[in-house]
Amino acid sequence: MRTRHTEQPLSPDAVGGGTEQDALELRAELDELLRARQYAGQRERRLLEAVRAVPERQRPDGELVRQLTQARTLREGLGTRCLELSDQLKALEDRLRQPAPRQRIPRQPTGARFGGSGGMGAYDEAHAPSGQPAPTTHPSPPPPATGARFGPPSAPAAEPRQPREPLEPREQPADAQESEAVVPPPQPPPPPPAPPRRRSPAELATLAERITALYRQTSPSEAATILSQAGEHLTPPDTAALAALLARRGPAGSSVHLARSAAHGSPQHAAATLAELRQAGLAEEAADLFHALWSYPVAALPALLRELERTEQHADGATLLWEWGSAPTAELAALATTLHRADRAADARTLLRQAAGRPTADLTALATTLTPPLPGLLLGELAALRPPAELVRLAAALSGHPERYDELLTPLLADQARHRTTLAALRTAGLPTTVSARPRSRWGRRQAGPAGA
Repeated sequence: MRTRHTEQPLSPDAVGGGTEQDALELRAELDELLRARQYAGQRERRLLEAVRAVPERQRPDGELVRQLTQARTLREGLGTRCLELSDQLKALEDRLRQPAPRQRIPRQPTGARFGGSGGMGAYDEAHAPSGQPAPTTHPSPPPPATGARFGPPSAPAAEPRQPREPLEPREQPADAQESEAVVPPPQPPPPPPAPPRRRSPAELATLAERITALYRQTSPSEAATILSQAGEHLTPPDTAALAALLARRGPAGSSVHLARSAAHGSPQHAAATLAELRQAGLAEEAADLFHALWSYPVAALPALLRELERTEQHADGATLLWEWGSAPTAELAALATTLHRADRAADARTLLRQAAGRPTADLTALATTLTPPLPGLLLGELAALRPPAELVRLAAALSGHPERYDELLTPLLADQARHRTTLAALRTAGLPTTVSARPRSRWGRRQAGPAGA
């Protein structure tokens, strides 16, 4: 059996001249890659569960996060390769179903270019029909080469030369030695991956028929794998077109599965696919994809929000922030920090405002977990929204964190007429009503204040 490198896909010419043996090899290779992708997906899910199992007040291990990213990259790469092999196998099977054309033995050309009138020249070797032996006649040996490069045509054998004394080795100059050590030029960076090509309506219809046939052949797992790969790697318009075909005459739930798989792609791909699904009137598929975006990675959420705004889906971005407002404390703090660092301070403020209705213990943990200046934004929102009794309980919980306590007290003191009841309740509870922290100088030391202040 011939072997094939899995990294190099078959060219159209190779597929066009393939045999049933090539189809068997492609099926075996595709099955192996599908199993590898399944294992990579299982490992990704286990690592994701391990990351989510980390306590809220702790950050996940960096090595664990790195392995999760590596597993996700491996799964996506295997998915791309499986989709390519699936297309090649389909094209090869279509060609094998067609009747083979009659083979015609071309007339053997003659002349000096093809090695004379006898024997098998280069043309016959390239076009000889498979399964027939080559002619047994052999061309006459070519005349000996002549000319200054090969010597005269009929020169007599030269007399043997007397051996000469070996020359003494001489040291090469330093310049010559340095010139021999040639440093190879730096290799250019690899080119970026080519964008996915658009599929024709006939190709999409063929893919839909293949998925339907797999479901009917009791192979739903393979069909689901192809749907996942298509949702990740097809262009957004092609994904919407394929989902429309499956929604009309495909297996039940296949169009929804395809749409949901687009959430595993890049933020640009996911947002564009969501817009295409809605434009095509596929409300159920668009809703399922949008629900899948709720579990988008924290690090990629700012990019997703930007893409939703770019595709004029602002309401979806606001809904995502509202959904994230009920996330666990550690995830909420990580998302707010990520949004602030991505120059989306307004989104960070909106997210923190939605968290203002949490219990006092959660708010205390959130205020002590966030990085400046986010704790001040959170506590400012709480000072404006929470009643006096709850603010007193929050202040008591923050009394062991002087900086956070001062950030809660500062907005109360800025409008004492409005927060007169809250300040009086703080005095009754024995809590300070003056800011104890001093502003810091440029060198990080607290500036000294008047004694007794």
